[in-house]
Order: sequence, then structure tokens, then C-alpha cells
Amino acid sequence: MDQSLLPDNISHEKFAQLLSRYGSLIESLSTAKGTPKPGQKTLLELDQFRYRDAVSLLQSEEAKRTMTLDDVKVLVDWKLRHGKFRPTLMKLVSSNDEALVESTIQEAMDKYWSDPNTAQALESITKLRGIGPATASLLLSVHDPRRVIFFSDEAFYWLCCGGQKSPIKYNAKEYQELNARAHTLVERLGVDATDIEKVAYVLMKEGTLDVTSMDGKQNPSPTDPKPTRDSSRKPAKRKINNNSADTAERQRPVVMAVDFPSILDSDPIPLPERFAKIKRNLIAGNEKAVADSFYRLLGQLRKEVDSIAAAGSDIIPTIDYLDIHDATKVAVFRDGLQKRGAAIVRRVVPSNVALSWKEETLDYLRQNPPPKGIPSHKPQLCELFWSPGQVRARADSRLLEVQRFVMDVWHPSDDHALVSNRHPVAYADRIRIRKPGDTSLAAGPHLDGGSVERWEPDGYGRAGTFAKIFQGHWEEYDPWDSSTRLAVTSDLYNGAGSCSMFRMFQGWLSLSSIPPGSGSLRACPMLQLTTAYLLLRPFFSPRLKSGPTFLHENNWNMHVAHNSVIQGAVPGCIQELSEALHPHLRLDKSMVPIPRVEPGDYVLWHPDAVHAPDPRHGGVADASVLYVPACPLTQTNALYLARQRKAFLLGHPAPDFESGRGERDYFGRPGVQDVNDAGGEEGLRSMGLLPWDDDAEGDGKGEVKGGGAEAELLRHANGILFPDRFDTIYRRGAKRL
Repeated sequence: MDQSLLPDNISHEKFAQLLSRYGSLIESLSTAKGTPKPGQKTLLELDQFRYRDAVSLLQSEEAKRTMTLDDVKVLVDWKLRHGKFRPTLMKLVSSNDEALVESTIQEAMDKYWSDPNTAQALESITKLRGIGPATASLLLSVHDPRRVIFFSDEAFYWLCCGGQKSPIKYNAKEYQELNARAHTLVERLGVDATDIEKVAYVLMKEGTLDVTSMDGKQNPSPTDPKPTRDSSRKPAKRKINNNSADTAERQRPVVMAVDFPSILDSDPIPLPERFAKIKRNLIAGNEKAVADSFYRLLGQLRKEVDSIAAAGSDIIPTIDYLDIHDATKVAVFRDGLQKRGAAIVRRVVPSNVALSWKEETLDYLRQNPPPKGIPSHKPQLCELFWSPGQVRARADSRLLEVQRFVMDVWHPSDDHALVSNRHPVAYADRIRIRKPGDTSLAAGPHLDGGSVERWEPDGYGRAGTFAKIFQGHWEEYDPWDSSTRLAVTSDLYNGAGSCSMFRMFQGWLSLSSIPPGSGSLRACPMLQLTTAYLLLRPFFSPRLKSGPTFLHENNWNMHVAHNSVIQGAVPGCIQELSEALHPHLRLDKSMVPIPRVEPGDYVLWHPDAVHAPDPRHGGVADASVLYVPACPLTQTNALYLARQRKAFLLGHPAPDFESGRGERDYFGRPGVQDVNDAGGEEGLRSMGLLPWDDDAEGDGKGEVKGGGAEAELLRHANGILFPDRFDTIYRRGAKRL
């Protein structure tokens, strides 16, 4: 960079000239990014919020109001669009509690205005989920734009690295250095800290060639001699192969680079260094086998994605409820379900019954205070658990029969495993009433059930769930082995939206006619391949970052020295997938919409199946569903069922969703008799309201007779749920969980 443009040397005149170029640069970048998705702001609109609207509302000790979670999300959106995109950051920030965000930021600002100590303010704000020093400095800068600079890459490069790009750790120590250098420039030139941000952005985005020509001179032509560079000071950069395609990519104007997002533009968030050791230990001694298996996997993925793209929605297996005892049709359906990991069972309940459950739920909502949910102002995903429609559905004998039917594809490799898919138990989840045009419930391709836990020894490693994959034998991995799921800890970080029960299937019962694209579901129907690829992806990286051979096996190498990166995984969050981070899945082709569903249809998918809701409800009527997963009886599930039963009886929120008063004062809330009326003894057992009976018939609904793992499990479950009646049996025979 020209020495006259360095922070210690820049004149007030040149600073002002650079500052005047910021507006046109943002306009050109905003235009280059194209028309945003529905409901999204343009970069220009986000920039106006960051530097004008938010400052007007929040600046000074006497701000017009406190900063809200919505404000934070808009500012984070600006940060991601204005600088380096982090695909999981917004999800992490959005998981914060609204009230906690407001109180934390307000408390930090109260302390700041009494003692303007940026280090203390940042320390307070960074207690929020997903808020590091860089984002915290952005939130602080909006309140005090005169003195506080945002920790942007461009500002750090210019103020702290002599205008050269160098690695940044984004820690508090680096920010204090940046803030001190910015303060020096604020004092010398009499400018605001936010002005320094803008000048640094112009310098680093436009480069020095145009900037040095601002003193009334013409920009140099392509034939003019180029200025020489100081070869002793080269910016740190990633190692890139010096082929013609890469050279052409680097020679594009910087402003236009936003038109061509690549894998480098969507780098995953680095995890703590211990994850590098975890990765190394996972494949230690099997490195060659894992590498060979990965290359076999890429070949299979290429063929399978093409098949899925050609078949579309028809690839999702379906069966009618009336056919679940037809051996021929069941065999075809079962094969499809095992391979695809998602399915639809049609007409489990008649459409008029499903619609009556919907109407009962709507009446319940109208007669009582509005529940919490998403979005917060007019919830469409409601934290409602005990409405008449929900309680009737969970206890319905037809749903329980279908749950036994689909769970039968699971099997334990260990004959002594304490799990019974013949005894479904209820998991109280929410109801969704999604309105036409909605985008608030949009989510990208993802998996529930944790994220980093899939690689951690204390997570899925406890049960050896994915051992075959990490040994280099993904073809031998059985996603339907229930015994390798019992010891899993899928939530090591108390993440939002985690499920405490072992679900053999996630699922929902449709209460509406829902065509594809109208608030329905998309799925990636290649269960075994997707799981293997997701788990092995962090061990490999491409030689060339783009080009026609980018996806080819020969372009991907196993890491010699493992880093801490696990693509799409952040502790405490769901596992996210994207085309940039998981390119071989070709999610634009392999994510297919499920077929049209009608009221009474039951949609189910394996807990490891990649899925996503429609990003936008493009239909004309609401898309209403009851979330009803299929859960087997296990000791852990029985323990949760005991807590859930208490919540049901008291009208509290389900244990995984504990917040607020729940429905204890709601008019029309069902009780035990309503469960009995809806599902009889089987429905009562599924809710933990009736023990498995010694005199029950051997039909899988209540039998405790005989020996074997299942009989032992039923005795333990009775001991957990009804200790006064079965405590002696439970204590004598129980194993450690």
C-alpha cells in the first residue's frame, strides 16, 4: 500500500476523499449481489440501518430504546453480507432468548456510560450465544459510533497490519490493539471511529491503484506502467495452485468478486483446538482405509444424486394405512424406507378426523392466551403441547400402530439391548400453523440431534454409532441398528431445540392439504451415503478450489495435519449443511420436495436424514401439522416420560421446552380421561399413565410375561414410572443407564 495512505501518514484531505467513495462502493456491491430473496434486505438497506437507523435509535446514553434481538440479527446480517460470510453464525445468534439479549446489552451499556471501558463492555456482551469480540464491538459501536470501532477485517488489516492481509484471531487482545490505533486516528484527524471503518473498507476493497489517483489525476490506463510493490512485505494468503483458472480468478476486480461465491467465501467457523485431536484419534491407524472409502463414496454419490434428480418427489416411498398388513406392498415400502430414510403413510386417520383435531386446536387457541412461539409476535410454530387435538393424536390407536409398523425397520445388533420398538411412547412436541407467504420458519438443510456430538467420544462415540464409517467401511454402517443409539449423548452443550428422547423417526401428521412448495418438507433421500459423507468431509479438502474437476476424487486430499474444522457444526446447535461446505451432496439436486400430503397423512424421517422446511410458503392456504415423532421404549425414554407425564398433569410445557407458565390455566385442557377416551389402555401406556400389565396379551401392547431383554425393559420401565408398585422389581434387576 502507498505509504501516504497508511494510518500514521494519511492526510485529512485524502481521508475525506476516501470516505466520500464509500457510498458509491456499497451501492455497486449491493447491485452486484443482485436481487435479494423475498423478505431479505439489500446490502445497501442493511448498511443504512447499521450507520443511520440503528445509530439514530440507540446512540448515546439517552437512547430512544434498548437494543433488541431483532436489531442484533439485522446487524449480524449486515456483518455477514458486508464482510466474510459465516453460514452458521446467524442461527447461533438467533437461538438467544430475546429478554436475555435486551437485559445483557442494556446492562453492558449502563456500565459503559458510567465508565467507558470497551474491554468490560465486550466481556459482558460476549456472554450471549454466538457473540464474539467482533460482533460485540459492532453492537457497541452502534451505541457510541464516535469512539468505538467495529472489529472488521478491513479495519484490522489497515490499522494493525500496514494494509496487508494477515491471519486474524478475532480475540479481545487484537481488538484492544485495533481500538487503540483507531483512537489515535480519531484524535489526530478529528473523525469518528465509524468513518475509519468506512475508509479502511474502501482501501481494502478497491485497492491502492484507484485511490492514489484521486488528487485530480486520471486513473492509469491498462498500458501505463504499473507501480512496483515492496516484495519484502507480502500479505499472508491461502495456498492456491498457480493454474490459469486460479490466476484469472485472482485478477478479477475485487468489487465484482461478490458475484462468484466459492468454497472460500463460506469458510466454517473454527472450533476449539481439541477438535483437531478428536478428528485425529477417530481415524488413527485407519487413515488409508478412510481415504479409500471416501473416494468410493464420492463415486456413489455422483450416481445417486443423478438418480434422485431424475426421480424427484417420486423417490419418497409411500404406503396406504390400509396396506400395512399386505406383505407384498410392505416389502417394497420397507426397502424404500431403509434406503431413503423418509416416507409417507397415507390416510392414517380419515381426513375429517384430522380436520376436527385441527379445529379443536384452533378453538383452544382462541379461548386462551396466545402461546410463545416463532415468530414471537404472531407465532406459527406454537409452544403448545396439551391441546385436545394434540392429546388425541398422540393416543390414537392408528398412529400408535403405524409407529410400531415403521419402527420395525429398526433392529438391535445386540440381543440384550434394552429397547422395544413394539412399545411406542409419546413425545409431546408442538403444532405448526404456517401461513401463506411465511419465511420466518425457513431453514436450510440440516440434521437435529446435535452437531459436533457426532464426532465427540462423549457424544455418539459412547455408543460406537458411526464406528464403521471412521474405520473406512461406510458400506457396512447400518443406520437402523438401535443398539448403537442407546448410549448416545446427542446434547453435550444444552442446545436449543434438543430432544431428550431417542426418536426412531421424526415426523408430523398433516392437518391440511399441503402441495410441494407450500410450507411442506424437503429431504435428501440417500441416508447411508449422506451420513458417511457428512462424517468424513472434515478430514478432506480440495486441491483446486474451483473448476470442472472440483468435485472429482483426484481433487480431494486427506489432511496430513488435522485442523479443528467440522463443516456446519457449532456446539449447541443443529448440524447444518450447505452446497459450499458439502459440495458433493449437490443439495440443489438431491434435496427433493416430498409429495403432496392431505389431512391424515403421516410424514416420517430418520433422525439422521437431511431435511429442511420449504424456505417460503408459496401456497394459498395454511400448512398445519402436528409434530408426532415415533419413539421406542427405552430406559432413557421412560425416565423422560415420567417428567413429561408430570408436565401433562400440571399443564406445564413439555420438559424439553420448559419456559413460562405453559397451559396450566388454559380452558379446555385435556386430562387423563381424555387420553383414555382417545386411545384406551394403549394410549394411556404411551403417555406413562398406565403400567404394562402382567395379564396383557402377547401383542406388543402391554406384555411383561416371560424373559428376555424386552421383558426386562418393561419391568424397568414400570419401576421408573410407577415406583410405589414396582420399585422392588426395578431395584433388583435394573442395570446402570
